[in-house]
Amino acid sequence: MTTIWFKASSVDNEVWNHIYENFFLKFSLNTIKLIFGVSVVTLLLGLSAAWLTVFYDFYFKKLFSYLLIIPIAIPPYAVAYCYADLTDKGGILFIFLEFLNLEQFQYLLPSVRSIQGAIFVLSITLFPYVYLIAKFSFANNSRKIIEAAANLGVNRVRLFFKCALPLGKPAIIAGLVLVMMEAMSDFGVVHYLGIDSLSVGIYKAWFGLGDFNSAARLATILFILAFIVLSTESLLKNKNEGKAFSFDLSEQDIKIFSEKHTLPFIIILCFTVITLLIPLAWLIYSSLSLIISDINVIEHFYKASFNSIMLAFLGGLLITIVAAIICFTQRLFGGPLNFLINFAKIGYASPGIVIAIGVITTIIYLDKKIIQLLKVINIENVGLIISSSFFILLFAYLIRFLAVAFNPIEAAYQKVNKKIDFAAINLGAKSSILFFKIHIPMLYSSFIIAFLFVFIDILKELPATLILRPFNFNTLSILTFEYASSEQLKMAAIPSLFIMFFAIFPLVLIHFIFKVKKI
Repeated sequence: MTTIWFKASSVDNEVWNHIYENFFLKFSLNTIKLIFGVSVVTLLLGLSAAWLTVFYDFYFKKLFSYLLIIPIAIPPYAVAYCYADLTDKGGILFIFLEFLNLEQFQYLLPSVRSIQGAIFVLSITLFPYVYLIAKFSFANNSRKIIEAAANLGVNRVRLFFKCALPLGKPAIIAGLVLVMMEAMSDFGVVHYLGIDSLSVGIYKAWFGLGDFNSAARLATILFILAFIVLSTESLLKNKNEGKAFSFDLSEQDIKIFSEKHTLPFIIILCFTVITLLIPLAWLIYSSLSLIISDINVIEHFYKASFNSIMLAFLGGLLITIVAAIICFTQRLFGGPLNFLINFAKIGYASPGIVIAIGVITTIIYLDKKIIQLLKVINIENVGLIISSSFFILLFAYLIRFLAVAFNPIEAAYQKVNKKIDFAAINLGAKSSILFFKIHIPMLYSSFIIAFLFVFIDILKELPATLILRPFNFNTLSILTFEYASSEQLKMAAIPSLFIMFFAIFPLVLIHFIFKVKKI
């Protein structure tokens, strides 16, 4: 971050003045619209889906509970390809209406190549962040209180706004912050749909105008927005520290609204069709149309699949461990660390391309110092040690995705009353005992969620991996980008489908663990 800020302070005035006078306001307004729109839509989708699946009974409820988490496994840029292909002029829906002799209705088809379309695409791929966290919060911390309130005659609207939301607020805020920072830093969707956001502006300033310093200055605007969001989050969550409750649930718990409901079924079905079934059908159709003609095409993706899984696992493990240690340290020492932690979490709001440049500039500097040191002890002909290894990728992922792991763990710590810590310390427990013997057994479900989110994000990550990867090293996201860049959208659908396939298994597994363990 320091490297980027240093670059931002030494811009080419001519280039920066051109950007500021002609594009800066547009970049900023579009980014704010995107953040606000995605936040509102994901809250509506995530909270309503969580409320309906926890407290209502309807047909195929268990199946829908699994299906609603799968959209998080689909790369957002793949969903953008899908809906653009469906709704563009000459697209599938246009052809279908023409086949039915209904050309007069073609003008009614909405276009996703707009700010509203970008909000739609990002919302239907990001809402599971809110849905998952809100669902487990409702199930674990709100359910019995809501059951008691319902038995006392409180109506359903008041149950939601007066009981469920206040009890689940720390967790819901954590999920929403992840969504907001993902929307801030998105590049693939807004670039493909032609939306001039700050992340696209950074790309254009660097590659279009050839001025990385101006791109760095635009990146600082994202840092400021992210810091405002994170600071607001901390203030809101501190007011709820230690106020949440936890109950052991069982399958025999009474259902508040136990009769079968048709309306919740219809609502959840519509959610599932729009967020999952349509993109999935497009990916499968596009992939099969190539695979059927040449089955050997799959062989091109075996090595990239292994590379993607390896990076996602190692990165997820590293980042989850670091986030857990930071959260524990923050809990012990409190206030003095809050500013530094919020500063560290800003990396999630930074486009991967900016993170990559900041990291590679720093690491190359360190490599040069190492080479100079080795020469002092007569070790010659040593190349760039760190820059040519996987360490640089893991370091970039740590900066980029620390907030992804940090937020669920921090939200879980908000539910643990500090009196437990004081009691353990007064009984002579060391910090290591407090962490391993008390906190981990209480919070391990949140560690699993953190690892899952990071694993999936690394699977889908593109810009930083593309720039920092070792020579001749491909991942599924890189292959998707390369094929899409050459307008081979059907070929790009195959690695996108692989990404989704590999992400579904941990998603279903974590959902199963929560259900069986009754966490």
